[in-house]
Amino acid sequence: MNFADRLNYCVQKFGPLLVGLDPHLEYLPKFILEQELKEKGKTWEALAHAVVLTNQKLLDELHSVVGMIKIQMAFYEMLGIPGMLALQSTIEYARNLGYIIILDGKRNDISSTALAYARGYLSSVSFPGGQFESFWKVDALTINPYLGEDGLIPFIDEANKTDKGIFVLCRTSNKSAPTIQDVSGPEKVYVKVAKMVEFLGKEMIGESGFSSVGLVVGATYPDDLKYLRSNFPSLLFLIPGVGAQKGDVKSLANAFQSNGLGAIVNVSRDVIFAYREDLNNVSGEGFEKKARDRAVY
Repeated sequence: MNFADRLNYCVQKFGPLLVGLDPHLEYLPKFILEQELKEKGKTWEALAHAVVLTNQKLLDELHSVVGMIKIQMAFYEMLGIPGMLALQSTIEYARNLGYIIILDGKRNDISSTALAYARGYLSSVSFPGGQFESFWKVDALTINPYLGEDGLIPFIDEANKTDKGIFVLCRTSNKSAPTIQDVSGPEKVYVKVAKMVEFLGKEMIGESGFSSVGLVVGATYPDDLKYLRSNFPSLLFLIPGVGAQKGDVKSLANAFQSNGLGAIVNVSRDVIFAYREDLNNVSGEGFEKKARDRAVY
């Protein structure tokens, strides 16, 4: 099934919340981290396994109320090989529970390298004598448009072969985004990106009316969010910036079409580490239930 259609079906069933599994080490439940350090010593393996256990408890608790997760690769890559094994374990665990999985890696490079990234994450890898399906069995990937059209086309082509999705950085949520994204000639850079994505993704529009090639649009720029929704009706938006980045929750109404579709809203720390609001819960026990309560709220 077309990725956009699968995503919109998921939104209709669970709502637009996309929970980010961003395992900040300083926020991991203390009882899990201390136990792993006790058993394995102060090792990379102990940190990585603490991440896996935390993720598994969250995924078990959330899967009846949340249909989508986003995994930020940086938190796994920084733990080296053990971290990448933790990433693999988390993806497999989430797949078995039926989540739609978006891998947030913001990948891209020149066209030949972009193709290697695209095949590695979205389709398959061929070699003399055989072919392997992508090692990273995810549903979508975030990518960077800075290299232009020839850096996007390999991802779009490979995603199209396998009914996967991609989300292209457009109007990001960080404070310095306007430094480049607001540079204007006839039109601002982020608008040019949206137009390019709309054109390149037009062959991947599903029955829901949305393309499987979408945009990352931050909640921290509500006027731009409203403009993009009005002018690019076929593009799905992945919206970061709510929660810890103080994005305007009220403005999210402008991200959706009248039928309630068209956007997914990423919240990470404010959900998965909601237990930290209880200053008396030093150990982190029951963190997964607090996360579920926050997700439902």
